[in-house]
Amino acid sequence: MENQIKIMHIDPDYKIVYFLINQGGSIRSTVTLEKALDLLKNVEFNLILSEPHNKAILRPQILSK
Repeated sequence: MENQIKIMHIDPDYKIVYFLINQGGSIRSTVTLEKALDLLKNVEFNLILSEPHNKAILRPQILSK
């Protein structure tokens, strides 16, 4: 599904939440650090927010005409 938005949020205590947002709704899942590493290797996130590193990484968007 092309219209999915995938976001990973890492809080200051390294608790990780994975958000998957579609037109019809959203899913929010808490994941372990090990699972988060696996997701980072295999999933292209639209946005990664890391509070411990004080960084936000936004994937470049390709605009189609």
